[in-house]
Amino acid sequence: MPFFASRADFYASLLQTSLKTNDPFTIKPIHGRIIKYGLHLGVYLMNNLMNAYAKNGFIRDARRIFDEMPVKITSSYNTLLSAYAKQGMISEARCIFLEMPDPDSVSWTAMIVGYNQLGHFGTGVWMFLEMMKRKIIPTQYTVTNILASCSAYEALDIGRNVHSFVVKLGLSGYVSVANSLVNMYAKSGEVETAVTVLDRIKLKNVTTWNATISLHMQMGQVDLALAQFEEMTERDIISWNSMIAGYIQHGSDVEALDMFSKMLRESQLKPDRYSLASVLSACANLEEIKLGKQIHAHIIRSEFDTFGPVGNALISMYSKGGSVKIAEKILEQFGTSILNVIAFTALLDSYVKLGDLDPARQIFDSLKDPDVVAWTAMIVGYAQNGLNNEAMELLRSMIKEGPKPNSYTLAAMLSVSSNLASLNHGKQIHAIAVKLGGSISSFCEQCID
Repeated sequence: MPFFASRADFYASLLQTSLKTNDPFTIKPIHGRIIKYGLHLGVYLMNNLMNAYAKNGFIRDARRIFDEMPVKITSSYNTLLSAYAKQGMISEARCIFLEMPDPDSVSWTAMIVGYNQLGHFGTGVWMFLEMMKRKIIPTQYTVTNILASCSAYEALDIGRNVHSFVVKLGLSGYVSVANSLVNMYAKSGEVETAVTVLDRIKLKNVTTWNATISLHMQMGQVDLALAQFEEMTERDIISWNSMIAGYIQHGSDVEALDMFSKMLRESQLKPDRYSLASVLSACANLEEIKLGKQIHAHIIRSEFDTFGPVGNALISMYSKGGSVKIAEKILEQFGTSILNVIAFTALLDSYVKLGDLDPARQIFDSLKDPDVVAWTAMIVGYAQNGLNNEAMELLRSMIKEGPKPNSYTLAAMLSVSSNLASLNHGKQIHAIAVKLGGSISSFCEQCID
């Protein structure tokens, strides 16, 4: 039996063992012993107890420990802050963060991770900029997460600045950081820079090879991506997902489904939400509703969480396959807060075919911040059904309170107006294009010619 300097060290060791063995039922008995021996005033031991509760999902117990601690240090705050952030409880995490007398790099990184998990990448970028203003030195974990934020938020300029920080701080030697830089540049369209960073990585791992596959797919080099995939002696779920998503990106939906089947046959890996969302998208593109229903049945049997990407993919698949009622039921289950533009436009197309745009308009009105694609889809939906007045009214609303119409918005309206011999509407749209400026006006004039 190992020697322990104190009884507190002994119980701290027991708590750490319970985490390693994934045995949450030992925590409360240990907690009872800690109180019995009057050890509940020690910061080190109570931090361990709070950590054990938090990592096993007992957030309320962790919070009660935190509130009862007479003395708290930075790691005490970080333990609860990280637990809240990982659970998606970002408001609670922010309250703890604001209470901290002196947040460190772990505190700031936990907040960035929390915002990223919720898709609030812009706020994650803002947090990083604030962190830099206060001269808090980022860790490699901070860097990998903020690069993910920059990639998703399309903040390439900030990503380049992060790259400069990486070089100055000597973090470029970490494989995880280098891999994140490759992904950020590749997803931002800076393929040559991504290749340069990739070539400089000396010790490559599975994540590096996954980045290579994604890079080849980004460059349209599908055969090279497949060759890299086949050469890998070790593959994780991201390896398979990169191939599946890459095939779909290049219109090879059949190959994507074949790759998914191969993954199920040849690996012990279970599909994650990205795998399922991708194959459902392939089913939608091919109108393979029968196969899509089988995948949906598998999702239900395995009690897989369909919130987010999977739910959107299901809505798109059923909408494109003409099963609008099923798509509506899925939407009712989660609400329009999960709806992305692809799923919305798929639903809208179905309503257009049915000649019933009222449900589509209700969904559109419930969207929190519809982007230019969603506005355009709704406007064109009206126009295609001959509802020119409604289309024009929505276009005016878009100009007043929505995103700036792009050339496709106005050109689509002009095209429909010309088909319907609606010269008056065409003149109104052209006038709007002239007001909006150069390139859009020129594009629309070409459509008129």
